[in-house]
Amino acid sequence: MTKFLKRTALLLAIPFFIWTGYWTAFAYAIERGIALASGNRQISGTAAQFEVASVTGYPQSFSIGITEIEVGTKDSFTWATQEVLVDAKSYQPNKINLDLSDPHSISGSIGSVEIDAELADLSVFFKPNLQLSLGNLEALFKNLSLSFDGLPGAEIQTMSARIDASPNTEKNYQLTAQIENLDLSNILVGMDGDYQTFQNISLSAEVELSQPLDRLAIGSGSPQVQTLLLHEVRINYGETSVLLDAKLVFNKLGTLNGNMNFTVQNWKTLFALAKNLGYVEPDLEEFFYSILINLARQDGSEDTLTIPLAITNNTVSYGALTLGVLP
Repeated sequence: MTKFLKRTALLLAIPFFIWTGYWTAFAYAIERGIALASGNRQISGTAAQFEVASVTGYPQSFSIGITEIEVGTKDSFTWATQEVLVDAKSYQPNKINLDLSDPHSISGSIGSVEIDAELADLSVFFKPNLQLSLGNLEALFKNLSLSFDGLPGAEIQTMSARIDASPNTEKNYQLTAQIENLDLSNILVGMDGDYQTFQNISLSAEVELSQPLDRLAIGSGSPQVQTLLLHEVRINYGETSVLLDAKLVFNKLGTLNGNMNFTVQNWKTLFALAKNLGYVEPDLEEFFYSILINLARQDGSEDTLTIPLAITNNTVSYGALTLGVLP
């Protein structure tokens, strides 16, 4: 009986030892791989440098602290931060969580911005396949502070986003995002308080990329957008709501084609704001107002204005009227 119990205990312990050894080796491999990569400044044309602080907590779970991170492309874009904490569970290795609460710096051709947040969490789920295809990504940020180089800053109360891989195709992804209370009072000085804050900005869209988001994309460069379908973009600004939907296609030359619809609810308030800020010349006020009111009446309501736009090879037009060319 004693031998039977010992053998049973040994059989039960073997899987545990194998499991523990596997995750110990896996965590060590992650640490070693990052340490080796930090010595290689060029990764697929992108300059990257970082240091590994530690790998702790395995086998049941492990945390990886990566410090002094700087990633960027020459003369284009650079992202830097002091530390990123990565957490994973041994029973779900294809899901990782990142703590991005440390201050970040983003710089590029359009300038630089410093980003700080009380809470900045990112959760990534990879499909359990050899390509490690992206399954979904969730981000939540609270109390963000944005400081622009040489310009007044802005604050965001809450920002969230989610990306889900389409179950039907490998290159399509569903996007949802929301920003609550974008405070621009430091920038929009002198305006009424209701128009210093964007109360809500939300987005629902589907995007088709040139290749899937998986580990193979690291070596072949960033995937390019092929088709962008905007189901709805909603902006609540003061008493005005702006709705946008569009279908945009990027051709092989990189130019944009498609259609876009703007709908502005309670547009008269926004027109009055533009007039008070001096964007509408007094002698042209009646001219522009009559045009807008007639456009609104075409849809049966004077309070709602819908403007359909066409985009052909980056040229934006409204009917026969050319409005401009996209950069």
